[in-house]
Amino acid sequence: MELTGWRGSLYHYMDWALKLAYLNILWLVGIIIGVGIAGFFPSTMAMFSVLRKWTQEEEEELKVFAHFKNEYKKEFLQSNKYGYSWAVLGLIIYVDLQFFRGIPTIWALIVSLFFFILAAIYIVALLYAFPVYVQYKLTLKQYFRNCLLIVLSNPLFSVLMVLGFYFPYYLMIKIPGLLPFFGGSLISLVLMVISNKMFTNLAKNNKTVTEKGI
Repeated sequence: MELTGWRGSLYHYMDWALKLAYLNILWLVGIIIGVGIAGFFPSTMAMFSVLRKWTQEEEEELKVFAHFKNEYKKEFLQSNKYGYSWAVLGLIIYVDLQFFRGIPTIWALIVSLFFFILAAIYIVALLYAFPVYVQYKLTLKQYFRNCLLIVLSNPLFSVLMVLGFYFPYYLMIKIPGLLPFFGGSLISLVLMVISNKMFTNLAKNNKTVTEKGI
């Protein structure tokens, strides 16, 4: 018998809480198995892959552990290559920004402003990195290009992504006891939900353009 009213709502939210806690534990185990530096990116990718299935209402047939394990193993090398490419890019931007900030000239100030804007774009694009990775099958170059284009062409969704990261993160800081159970999965869920809305809009826009072209 299906529960209705407040009991149904409570059951629904408790069910999601348990699923997110379980997924977060799998994420942490995946990171540990990869000894941290080699496990973070494949484990995060596998978590987003599960969340993509859940948020697209495919969870009835999803065996979470098996799917997580398969994605972790299958994408281990590629996700590390992808993730560390983002890390290196971020490091380059950070070093350049700090370098030019230390030069007391007008031209250096202008260049610093450029790198500051670039850093802001990079941070927002980084929020899209794994949702885009699990949604599409692209080359490494295409992933970076698409993340950049999404940030620049969808400012509203970009703002929502920043807020979607900030509020769960703020909650975790205020209630540290939640970190072992929701530290990664809750933030990732919010980012995946917003990204799915954006992906749907992109698909509709592409369809409209195609129909007009025909």
